[in-house]
Amino acid sequence: MGRKYKVISGDGHVETPPESWVKYMPEEHRDRAPRLVKLAKGGEAWLIEGQPLIPNGQNITGRGPVQIEGGSYFAEDGSAAEGAGDGAQRLREQDLDGIDAEVLFPPVFASRAIENIVDKDVYRALIRAYNTFLAKDYCAVAPDRLIGNGVVPTTGVDDAIAEIEFLKDNGINSVSLHMFPNGSGFSQPEDDVFWKRSLEIGMKLSPHFGFGQFSPDMTNVGIGASADPFAGTLVQRISGQPPMYTMSQLICSGTLDRFPDLQFYFAEVNASWLPWGLFVIDDNYEIFTGPFNRTLPRKPSEYILDHFWFGIIRDPKCVAMREHLPFDRLMFGSDFPHSVGSYPNSQKFLDGAFEGVEDSYRNMMLLENPAKYYGLDLGADITETPVA
Repeated sequence: MGRKYKVISGDGHVETPPESWVKYMPEEHRDRAPRLVKLAKGGEAWLIEGQPLIPNGQNITGRGPVQIEGGSYFAEDGSAAEGAGDGAQRLREQDLDGIDAEVLFPPVFASRAIENIVDKDVYRALIRAYNTFLAKDYCAVAPDRLIGNGVVPTTGVDDAIAEIEFLKDNGINSVSLHMFPNGSGFSQPEDDVFWKRSLEIGMKLSPHFGFGQFSPDMTNVGIGASADPFAGTLVQRISGQPPMYTMSQLICSGTLDRFPDLQFYFAEVNASWLPWGLFVIDDNYEIFTGPFNRTLPRKPSEYILDHFWFGIIRDPKCVAMREHLPFDRLMFGSDFPHSVGSYPNSQKFLDGAFEGVEDSYRNMMLLENPAKYYGLDLGADITETPVA
């Protein structure tokens, strides 16, 4: 018998130097691409158009110690640092951490940090270059263990659809949204074309923390200044907790009624807060449905429990609170190589979190839930790690 899945991490990050993916940009745009500059005090920083210099640090922590600045993608001998290598290196790092597969989120430098580039042709070329690298180079080593999560551009619905179609055609079945498909922080009717297409092609929606504006602006107490003030009002008392406002917008816009098969997985949001969040959004709905003259077909919490999944890192309390949580919708993530993760001690963390707990809960979080969401075959043999 071959190797089987035993632990699937629902949250890891691709962190490679820019030349890994910039090489896929058209020649005419390549001189506008992000690049690394060496710092006098050690390590590197990212030089990105429209941004101040961004030092490496927490993004490339590996086993630590954590640095705010001075982090490097390179070991002293010039080889790739831990967490900064190619797909084959990543498989060996999975073995060291006692996990068998990861959902791999994009680096901020290939997604959020490039959004201020004024020339949107350059911006879109960068997104396409990263997605090409992810599909053709990084995840191709072992697609069953390196579960790629592509980037959706924030330049409108047409561009968003074009990118998920490209990703699907190239074997990447999951995407990370940063804004709503229309490119703004708020749900808009034109997003429906994107939601419909994502369902048609079977694209999994896996945002990190959330997408769109994370909390409503407040013009006065209780009224959110957004496309839908009612959505902002429903997350009073917990509006600073991603992804509450994202979920409230999807609920209040009727998106989940029009597309009852839509599912979203929010990585790294943790879950110990969720019982309070479910209570408070229903409580706010009961309080404000009259003043706003708004009703929903279902309670907000019912939408949440049917349409959303949540990722935890370093949140053992959620295991202790398991009877109060939708445990069949939680996934564990090592967050490697970022600073708040559990690498290379994920097994120690998991053993401590699940000590004295029925195996069924561990199996749900580490195997059954990610396999169900991402369509993984738990009975299949998975790719063996190549020898270094």
